[in-house]
Amino acid sequence: MKVPVSHVVNGLNCKIFGKDRFISGLFYDSRRFQKDFGFIALKGTKEDAHKFLKELYLKGCEVFFIQDESYISGQWNATFVLLEDTRRSMGKIARNFWNGQRPKVWGITGTKGKTSTAKILSSSLTFSGIKTGVLGSVWWKLTTPEIIDTFAIMNHFDYFVMEVTSVSVVQHRIDDIDFQVGVFLGLGHDHLDIHKTMNNYFSAKFAFMEKVNDLAVVYLDEWGKIVEDKLLGKKRLLSFDDNSLKDYSISFQGDDAYSFFEICWRGEKLSFKTRFIGLFNWINFLSSYIILREFGISSGQIIEFFQDVYPPSGRMEVVNLNPYVFVDYAHTPESLESSLQECQRLKDIFNSRVIVVFGCGGDRDKEKRPKMGKLAYDMADVVVITSDNPRSESPESIVQDILSGIRENGGNPDDKKIFVELDRKKAIFKALEVSGKNDVVLIAGKGHESYQIIGNKVFPFSDRKVVEEFFLSSHT
Repeated sequence: MKVPVSHVVNGLNCKIFGKDRFISGLFYDSRRFQKDFGFIALKGTKEDAHKFLKELYLKGCEVFFIQDESYISGQWNATFVLLEDTRRSMGKIARNFWNGQRPKVWGITGTKGKTSTAKILSSSLTFSGIKTGVLGSVWWKLTTPEIIDTFAIMNHFDYFVMEVTSVSVVQHRIDDIDFQVGVFLGLGHDHLDIHKTMNNYFSAKFAFMEKVNDLAVVYLDEWGKIVEDKLLGKKRLLSFDDNSLKDYSISFQGDDAYSFFEICWRGEKLSFKTRFIGLFNWINFLSSYIILREFGISSGQIIEFFQDVYPPSGRMEVVNLNPYVFVDYAHTPESLESSLQECQRLKDIFNSRVIVVFGCGGDRDKEKRPKMGKLAYDMADVVVITSDNPRSESPESIVQDILSGIRENGGNPDDKKIFVELDRKKAIFKALEVSGKNDVVLIAGKGHESYQIIGNKVFPFSDRKVVEEFFLSSHT
């Protein structure tokens, strides 16, 4: 497919310098150069991609979308499109290039539960015979990618389910996507390094819900109630609260773990078994049920789908039995608390202990570190504090921030139940070494991730593989 530049910029306030060339694709990352693709130069707070124009021109790039007029060169055999703001223009550029949006798009937002809900919905639609795509943290390096990437992926499908982050909203990564359905799963402490306040964080989430065209499904936590009030009468709105959950239990059958849910919706009682572990998943399942019912799938079919769908990797994923080892993506106070509550439930069943391994990411929201330290200290019998993705921060200083939450709330950081091991692999080994046969071990923070960021380097690392290595080694 080749598209003329004039078509790609249709409807945009811009000036074209040079002839109307044809392009066969778009890219914004200079490392992803392809011949006949047009380059969109983004100007960020840390990096200005305009500086790569000459390098790309020498490689053979002939079309540049820019916002800095000083980079236009009459000496180059190239076409320049001068825009007011390349980032804000990317959505329209992508939409024009792909001749509009093909799929019906369902978006999911909230501090936790996005990935699981996306997996439940996309799998259910696929089971129904609908060509469905899915996008989120497990499937892409960014939970919500740049809109160029999103259009390139989603326009191959009839339906598309995607996670929508608050950061993607403020960075205009979803501006020109039409959302048929929006889901709000609640709000907790996260991303305050970017948004600064919870009200700003909420405003970003609400901006997404406000742009939904048809159906809004809202879980009524304290923030969901505000969403409901603001959307009432403006679009089709369905909401639910904690009264919808009637019963929950967990059991192990052979090498498999199952949750059993009983949920009520509009007088219907839904009872089903699923491989998703954790009480908190009831919100993800009921949100999905409401949407699927609204779009004509029978209750019986939906229950069958729920029982067949597998959870995404790294979401309370069972990676060993005896001891019971879970790898989970919990990296906020609320998600860590939910995961530890599930571990405590198992502790009561097995009359055992809860052991948690966790750290906090560097160059990210520092306010949540002491909160997570206090939660781990209060809810686990053994706490192993380690590195997550420290990035440019000192791992030692991150650990001290975590320990401050224990100290400032009357705990003792020198308690024998606390271990500090900055090497994440050694920390996981330590937790497994001190575990007994029926203990419950939670390895939190990284979940599905297959890397660890230390300084400016990315190293291969998988919590799951470390657990597997431990049990394959002489430690057994």
